[in-house]
Amino acid sequence: MDSEGAASIFPSQCVSHSPPQRTRMHRLFLIQELLYIICEHVRNDNTSSIAAGRTLASLARTSKVFHHVATRALWSRLDGLTPLLRPLASDLTFTAENAARPHPVLMLRRPLKMAEWEILRSLARRVEHLCVHDPARPVDVSIVLSLCHPPTNSPLFPNLKSILWNDERAETFSFIRTLSGPTVTSLAIIITNDSRKWHIPEYGILASLPYVCPNVTEVTLPTDAFCNDFPSLSEALCAWNNLKGIKCGAIEGTALAHIAKQPALRKLSFNLKNVGIRLDSSLPSGAFSCVRDFNIHAANMTVLDAFISKLGGSPASMHVLVDTNPPPTSITSLFTTLGRLASTHLQDLSLRLMTPPSPRFLPVHPLHLLAHPQPPAIVGSYIAPPSNMMGYPFSVGYQPPVALNGSYVLSSVSVSTSGLPPTGHTLTLGDFIPLTCFESMGRIDISINHSIHLDDDDLRTLVSAWPRLYSFSLNDTAGWLVKSGITQIGLIAMLDYCPDLQKLCIALNTDAFIEVPSDREGIENTAMRTLGLADSLIEARATVAVAAFLSDIFPNLTTIVAWDSVVMSRRLNAGIYAERWMHVSEQVHGMNKVRAQERKWWLSDNDGESEACAISQV
Repeated sequence: MDSEGAASIFPSQCVSHSPPQRTRMHRLFLIQELLYIICEHVRNDNTSSIAAGRTLASLARTSKVFHHVATRALWSRLDGLTPLLRPLASDLTFTAENAARPHPVLMLRRPLKMAEWEILRSLARRVEHLCVHDPARPVDVSIVLSLCHPPTNSPLFPNLKSILWNDERAETFSFIRTLSGPTVTSLAIIITNDSRKWHIPEYGILASLPYVCPNVTEVTLPTDAFCNDFPSLSEALCAWNNLKGIKCGAIEGTALAHIAKQPALRKLSFNLKNVGIRLDSSLPSGAFSCVRDFNIHAANMTVLDAFISKLGGSPASMHVLVDTNPPPTSITSLFTTLGRLASTHLQDLSLRLMTPPSPRFLPVHPLHLLAHPQPPAIVGSYIAPPSNMMGYPFSVGYQPPVALNGSYVLSSVSVSTSGLPPTGHTLTLGDFIPLTCFESMGRIDISINHSIHLDDDDLRTLVSAWPRLYSFSLNDTAGWLVKSGITQIGLIAMLDYCPDLQKLCIALNTDAFIEVPSDREGIENTAMRTLGLADSLIEARATVAVAAFLSDIFPNLTTIVAWDSVVMSRRLNAGIYAERWMHVSEQVHGMNKVRAQERKWWLSDNDGESEACAISQV
C-alpha cells in the first residue's frame, strides 16, 4: 500500500509539517458598496438597537476590511449621549440612583480634559443621526450643558444629518444650537409635556434654527408648545425655502400662505384649529399644489371645507381628525369637494372624530373579542333583512326560543342606537358615491358619530370602483347604529372586486345564516388577518353557520373585533352580542385547524396517488 492510501486510511497518523494556511476572504467583500449594504441591513433589520450594536461590533472585529464600514454603521445612529461618554475615563462620570426616576442618571464628577474632548470629538464625527434623549440611559443636565461649550470652533457633530430632540427639560434646549449645522437636513423637536412653559430664550433659539440649519428639508415642531407664540413659529417656517415635509401645530396665516407656495413641499401635517384665520384671504387659489400627503387636525368641518376648497394639485392621501362631530351635510360636502380636485389620484382617505382611545384587555383567545357591561339604551327602528340563501325570509315578529344554556336569545329586532345624533341622519350610498371617482383608492377609514346603512347593492356599487382597495373601515368606534343590510352575498362580492383586501371593518347582517351549507362559496381571501364587525348583531343559533362561512372565505383569519369600543359597550345588549361573537371566534379557530388538517391530508393523498400511478406505468 502506498503512502497516499495509508494516509487515506490512517489520517491521524499522517503529520503535515507545512505551515497553516489562512483562509482568504472572498473578493466580493473588497467592494465597499457591498459592505455598506450588509452593515445597513444589520442596523435596520434588528428590532433592538442593542442587538444591532453588538452585531456591528462583532463585524468590526472580524477583519480590517469590515472594521471601517462596521464602525461607521455602529456610530451612525446614536440613541442618547451616554455612548459618547462611556469610552472616556472611568473617574469622569458616575450613576446616581433616584427613587423618583425609573433609571439611574449619568452625572459628571469633573470637567472634561482636553484628551477626553479629543476622544469624544472623534466619536461624534461618525454620528449622522442623533436622538438626544434615551429614557433608558438618561444623562444629567450638567452633561448636556458641558457639551454646549466644546473647546473648539469646529462643530462637535460635523457630519450630523438628522436631529431628534426629545428632551423635555427646558434648560437643555440650548444644546440644539451646538448640534445644528449646514449638514442637518432633518430636524424634529418632539415635546410631549403640553404643560411645559417656554421662555423667551427658547423662542429665540427656535427662530435662529433656520439660519443655523439652512438645508433642512424635513421639520417637526412641537404641536402645542408654541401655539401661544405664533411669530416664532411663523418666522421659523418662513425662513426655510426647501422644505419637503412639515409636521407642527397651529400655523399663523402668514406662514400658511408662505408654505402654500413651496414647490418642494410633499407632506404637510398641522392643526387647523385657529378658526380666526381667514382662509379665503390667506390662501391663494390652487394652494399646496405639490403636496401629496395631508394630515389635518381641524376644529370643525366648516374651516376644513374652506381649506380643501383652496387646494390644488393631486394629493395621494388625506387624513382628517375633527374635534366635533361633523354634520351629515358637511361630510357629503367634503367628499364632493375632494371629487372636484384637479386630479382623482387619491389613494388614502381617513376621516375620524377625535375620541379617547378604547381600552384593550388581554385576549382570552387568539381570535378575541371584548365584552363590557352596559346600561339600558333606546331602541332604534328595524330595517328588514333580505331573504337568506336558503329562501326563508325572517319576519319582524319572530321570537327565537330559549338557548340551551338557559339564557334568553334576543330577537333580531332589538337594535340599539344609543349615541345616535339628535338629527337621526343615516349615511347611505348617496353620501359615499362622490368617492367612487377615485379609482386608485386603496384605504378608506371613516369613524364618526352618525349611523350608516348600506346593503349588498350599495356595497357592490362602491367597491366596484376601487379595485385596489386593501383597507376598508366604517365606524369602528361608534358602530353603524342601525341594522346592517350587508349579507354574506355583499361580502363575497366585495372580495371578488377587491382581491388585495387585507383589513375590513363593517357591520354584517347575519339573519340569513341558519345552517352550514353543503357547498363552499368558491372564493377566499388569504391575506385577511383581522376582521372588524363593529356592532354587528348575531343570534345564538347562527354562530356555527357564521363561523363556517368566515373560516371558509378567510382561511388565515387570526383576529375578530366587534363591540370592543367604549361607545359600543354602553349600548343595549352589547355584552350579549360580544359573547356570541366570542363563540364564533372559538369555532373559527377550531375550523381553521380542521381545514388546514384536511388540506395537508389531501396534498399527501394526492402525492401518494401520483406515485402509485407512476409505478403502475413502469
